[in-house]
Amino acid sequence: MVTVGITGLSNTGKTSLFAALTARPEGIASFPFSTTETRLGIIRIVDPLLEELGRLEGSARITPATLEVTDGPPLQEPGGDLDTRTVGNLSQADCMVVVLRAFTGPSVPDGGSGTDPRSQAEEVLLAMAISDAQMFEGSILRLRNQATSRPERRAAYETVARASGISGDGGLLRERLWSDIELKTLADFAPLTLKPVVWVVNVEEEQVGGTPNPVEGVVPSGDPVVPMTLRLEAEAAMLDARDQAEMLQAFGLGRGVAATISQAVLDTLAMCTFYTCNSRETRAWLIPAGSNARRAAGKVHSDMERGFIRAEVGAAQAVIAAGGWDAARAKAVVRVEGRDYPVQSRDILQIRFSV
Repeated sequence: MVTVGITGLSNTGKTSLFAALTARPEGIASFPFSTTETRLGIIRIVDPLLEELGRLEGSARITPATLEVTDGPPLQEPGGDLDTRTVGNLSQADCMVVVLRAFTGPSVPDGGSGTDPRSQAEEVLLAMAISDAQMFEGSILRLRNQATSRPERRAAYETVARASGISGDGGLLRERLWSDIELKTLADFAPLTLKPVVWVVNVEEEQVGGTPNPVEGVVPSGDPVVPMTLRLEAEAAMLDARDQAEMLQAFGLGRGVAATISQAVLDTLAMCTFYTCNSRETRAWLIPAGSNARRAAGKVHSDMERGFIRAEVGAAQAVIAAGGWDAARAKAVVRVEGRDYPVQSRDILQIRFSV
């Protein structure tokens, strides 16, 4: 499962974001450092195509794709030292969502972060670089000794030495070019500045969609930056579907935080959604973009990957337009593909296999 780690400075709205994503309101407080333990939740990815497919197939169960999300203490402890628990949790995440505060309000003190998202972003990026530098420093002597006696370890030592220098200068590893072999070496260390990031700017209600990117030039140019009023998003997430839709429309909140953030995460990680459907279950699955049909089959079940024969494939929108899977087959909308077929986003796959 894809894992997402929420982080940021204190009192920026991290726990409000977690509540909005998971519909779990507990833990929201107005004082700094109120989050002391890591919490785990699930984001169910909003997918109208999946719902329509399930309806057409008469499926007994419709199962959306999901993301695992964590919320823990702020990245920095009181006094500015890195919180080692938070660093440890983030190192295990596939993607980070950093919350920046751009709102004011006497009920939520801003002493832990301030209200300037640019300075917060700079502080967070520096803290991540410091964390990486400290981690590499603890390993580089061991790797250097290994490289002296074992020539095959030389490349690993040189990679870590280069990464250590970049982090020590406050740089981001993901802004540099690395070979596949170097990336494999660095993956063992799970450095924070190599992980993709989505930035959420927690703004006043009237600022949503009406202000330019407040952290342009500070965060890497390819990073998604999403302005949101997390207080309203958390309130909307606690409502039933009908009332939630009305609130989202009334306040101009678009599709809601779960849909917006999950899509930003999937885009950043270059993940692809495909479907399987029958009368028992219609289900969405996540795989890295560019994965072939055999690998997609393994996502459903290892036996399917091992005994893969072929896949029947149809684009979800075309299948829906045809009136369902059987109708799509009759209209030749469905085609047969082999194991090396690169699965496209929103494909429906019916796997044929033998074990």
